[in-house]
Amino acid sequence: MKFVEAIHLALQQSTTVITAVGSSAKIFQSFAAPTTSAPFIVVGSQSDDALNPTIKGTGDTVRLATLTVDCVSSSLLQATNIADHVRVDLYNSAGSLATASNSPMVIQNIRIDGSNMAYDMGSEGTEYGVFVCSVTVKIWYVASTPAPITLVTNPSPPAP
Repeated sequence: MKFVEAIHLALQQSTTVITAVGSSAKIFQSFAAPTTSAPFIVVGSQSDDALNPTIKGTGDTVRLATLTVDCVSSSLLQATNIADHVRVDLYNSAGSLATASNSPMVIQNIRIDGSNMAYDMGSEGTEYGVFVCSVTVKIWYVASTPAPITLVTNPSPPAP
């Protein structure tokens, strides 16, 4: 989703976040390879909803997205420090980010909804566990104006 890409790009531009994980190449969208060494960050989506489709003139373009930024490390202290950098750098941000997938993302506001900590033991006994500090982020943004298509009941199939 476009907002995941926008937050991924924003974190890759943050010098404090890059310093915390060691490289902008350790900040991923949706998935990190199992062979990725800690520390790293994964930006993933939870939901994308209309803020209020009844607001006059918005045409379902004002949206509220919720995503999770997972800060992963073999150290509890490092995972929480990375999460703190993410929280501080994203909170109350606004502006326009040019994404590769579409027109620029117009972000109205970013708020931090909360965070939580978990310990992931790994799926096999031979793996080392990692601490995951998840930061829940809410993003109010302006989406592209919808361009509905015309739906037709019982259309004839296309010619071969």
